[in-house]
Amino acid sequence: MVVELADQIKRLLDERNHMELKRTIERRHPSEIARVLEELAPETVGFVFRLLPKDHAIEVFDFMDVDKKQVLLHSLSSDMVATLLNEMSPDDRTELFEELPAKVVKKYLSLLSENERHLANILLGYREKSAGRLMTTDFVDLKEDQTVDDALNHVRRTAPDKETIYLLYVISRDRRLVGGLSLKELMLAPGNKLIREIMHRDIVSVSTETDQEEVARIFEEYDFIAVPVVDKEGRLVGIITHDDVLDVVREEDTEDIHIMAGMSTLEEGYFKMSLTGSVKKRMGWLGLLILLESFSSNIIKLYSTSLESIVALAFFIPMLTDTGGNTGTQSSTLVIRGMATGEIELGEGMRVLLREVATGLMLGALLGVFAYVRSYMTHRDARIAVVVGLSLFVVIVISNVVGAFLPLAAKRLRLDPAVMAGPLITTIVDIVGLMVYFELARLAFGIK
Repeated sequence: MVVELADQIKRLLDERNHMELKRTIERRHPSEIARVLEELAPETVGFVFRLLPKDHAIEVFDFMDVDKKQVLLHSLSSDMVATLLNEMSPDDRTELFEELPAKVVKKYLSLLSENERHLANILLGYREKSAGRLMTTDFVDLKEDQTVDDALNHVRRTAPDKETIYLLYVISRDRRLVGGLSLKELMLAPGNKLIREIMHRDIVSVSTETDQEEVARIFEEYDFIAVPVVDKEGRLVGIITHDDVLDVVREEDTEDIHIMAGMSTLEEGYFKMSLTGSVKKRMGWLGLLILLESFSSNIIKLYSTSLESIVALAFFIPMLTDTGGNTGTQSSTLVIRGMATGEIELGEGMRVLLREVATGLMLGALLGVFAYVRSYMTHRDARIAVVVGLSLFVVIVISNVVGAFLPLAAKRLRLDPAVMAGPLITTIVDIVGLMVYFELARLAFGIK
């Protein structure tokens, strides 16, 4: 559908049929128009955007990617830019300003009204990736000594400018969060009741300094559509809505996947990043891993006498290292995911390690027997088969433990556990696996 709309808009632009183009984009949903604008040439985006009615244009702008918003703002007049920035929700505007150079942010801040500029500076003052950066101040609050009728009138007056009204938060005279209730509960309550009599007092909230990953975990655990944000004194300063948390989840998952693949986080889309940028993101980790892998070469050189005496040992090196790497990656993935979802707590490290040891013993026994049979059928040498089978058994147990231990250690050191996954674990297990393999072979065959 969007592809068809994009083709239609491009055709109307080529035909210079601007009236029909205006009618076409006015009838479509803002998200569709936003996606089409992202496909147009930069010099065309501003022209099409200016054809939209003001309210429609603001909605379209909200749906656009941050980088496309930057391109569009450069093509618009100062008055139009001021209108867009002042009408944006505070959290979306903060997200945009985070991506802009300081000089550009300073310029855009000067276009905001005094109230909006003050608010923007407050939100930008919070730590990056904290709840303070995610929250919006467009919410409805109620006073605990209000009657239901007064509260409903207040909601009717203020709702049009708020991001959500499905959940309403109750504050005391000094703006401390004391409770909350749903719009449905408010509408069904007797008009003369006081808000304090019908509100829920056990409200889950987050601090402005709470990490965004923890915010996402709270949304998942409680199935919220919004969460209140309080300052150090417990005063209600904003709310975080579920759509902002979806962005966080996508961002954090993408970051973890990139790190687990052994590369720096890509902050741009795959096709939007230049080739040189892509190389830079990958080069650092690959260089480090090559350096670590060179230890494997040194180990093979150290045990070259064993290989020269029994050439058949070399045939099983790929099987040994690959299986160990795969086992460690599986273990680390399970532990990292468990920590991300809150299922595995840092204090449960020993329980996790013992479980992985047990799993490794079972997997090692099964795969070790398979490796023994396979190597014996290939070379008809019982000692080689024993070395291969026993080595695989030991390597799998070690891989399981290493794969579980490194993410836990990273968490303890306040590092991202994903750093200890994927290629790094595979490289470490390769080195350990080769040492185990050659040492067992040396002992089995009496090689000095």
